[in-house]
Amino acid sequence: MYLLLSILCSSLINLIFRYFPTHSVDNQQAIAVNYWVCVGTGVLTSNVNEYLTPSIYEHSWAQYCIVLGLFFITVFFGMAVTAQKFGISVSVIAAKMGVVFPVLYAFIFLKEEPTAMLLIGIVVSLLGVYFVSKKDRNQIKIKSGLWVILLPALVLIGSGCIDLSLKIIELNLNGVPAEVPTILIFFSAAILGTLVTTIRVARKWTQLKWKNVFAGIILGVPNYFSIFFIFKALQSNIFQTSQVYPLNNIGIVLLSTILSVIIFREHLNRRNLIGISMAVVAIVLISWPF
Repeated sequence: MYLLLSILCSSLINLIFRYFPTHSVDNQQAIAVNYWVCVGTGVLTSNVNEYLTPSIYEHSWAQYCIVLGLFFITVFFGMAVTAQKFGISVSVIAAKMGVVFPVLYAFIFLKEEPTAMLLIGIVVSLLGVYFVSKKDRNQIKIKSGLWVILLPALVLIGSGCIDLSLKIIELNLNGVPAEVPTILIFFSAAILGTLVTTIRVARKWTQLKWKNVFAGIILGVPNYFSIFFIFKALQSNIFQTSQVYPLNNIGIVLLSTILSVIIFREHLNRRNLIGISMAVVAIVLISWPF
């Protein structure tokens, strides 16, 4: 259930990003507000105030949360721009190919035993992500230039590092509720986002607008729960780490693509349909036996 909820929340994030250009939403302002909403959502929906004291930062994993939060906002902004310039599917492929980072960590450091079906499933899932996200040239708003490589590369590497970091933090919680690191990560990101917004407004590079605040509020709730639920999925005993991340990623790709077709009437070419079929096969292989 936690894994399914994480997939749903992450897919909603992708859809929300698609609405930003339509309403001329400032990505940076909305993302900065979004992180404060994440913090508020975590505090209001949990009972972890006893942990949220200055002494929490004595733990190494809490200090790691600060660094990860700063990284979060950079990658999140890259995802927003990529989704708007290349489409939801291209943003998804860049983010979800980073699954190799936590999977390799699980095999090498956690000594998880890869079965033949799991390895085949991971390969099929990566191919499925690629084919689902393969767009016709006339569907991409950036035709050429360095950004064609840099934007997806930033999202791919950044997302992979974030997924890996979440697992490392989860391993060191020692009974601390998952809400605590989730709130700390978003609090760090909120501080950086507010600082950047303040500088941009002070230099008159942008103006604060209520529509950006409203967009951030809408984005913040599913964003908080997408991380909270993946923490909970990692803590469960149903799937190994090498299963959780591929299933989460291919599920997001599949659901985001289906929703984008229904809501935004995105065109699916033959390669996309092949990718969807491969995604379904990958889910069966990776989760076998359940």
